[in-house]
Amino acid sequence: MAINYQSNVVPPGMVQGVYNAPASVPALNDGQSAIARLDPSAKLVVALDSYKRATYRAGAVNQTFYSTAAAVLLEIVGSASKTVLIKRIMLWGQCATKYYAELTLLRCTAASAGSATAANKGQHDVNDPAATAVVNYYSAAAAAGTGNAIIGAGVMTVAPPAATLLAYPYEWDFCQHMDRPLILRGTGDVIEVYNNTSGLGAGTFGFEVEWEEE
Repeated sequence: MAINYQSNVVPPGMVQGVYNAPASVPALNDGQSAIARLDPSAKLVVALDSYKRATYRAGAVNQTFYSTAAAVLLEIVGSASKTVLIKRIMLWGQCATKYYAELTLLRCTAASAGSATAANKGQHDVNDPAATAVVNYYSAAAAAGTGNAIIGAGVMTVAPPAATLLAYPYEWDFCQHMDRPLILRGTGDVIEVYNNTSGLGAGTFGFEVEWEEE
């Protein structure tokens, strides 16, 4: 049954009338449904079609923050069989001496020659296949990968553990504002987070990476 709404208050320039609300709400298509999923600040909280793609996360905590010289902290290596869409990279850390680390985001044609540790990876949906991209992190000297080019930069706060300052994470978010994700095509396509600040003193860092594969 349709519901009639009638108002006795008519705005200037408008004619009083009756609004017939539909008996049922029509189904939304994929795009309309995604657009409707907004938080109170009107930021899009999901990519338009992200729920259709296999989605993964990888991370680690309490890893040695190498800062004797500039070096790679983290890298994501593309897949031999899938296109990899990087949605988010977040890092945090603490160090004994300085209060910040200047980071650059590099695109490379090969991974670092340093000694890498592969991070554990998990699916957002247990029905998705295992992830094919590789996420590596480094706790010792690791030179930037071959053919590296800077595609981003930022400053991460790394307050000493006993300080009253908060250690704020640094994040590259490629989906919050409907940005295009970073896309990796093949194992020769690599994204690295490179620490440019030396002399940070003894410290640790952690990270989380989120990506999709199709």
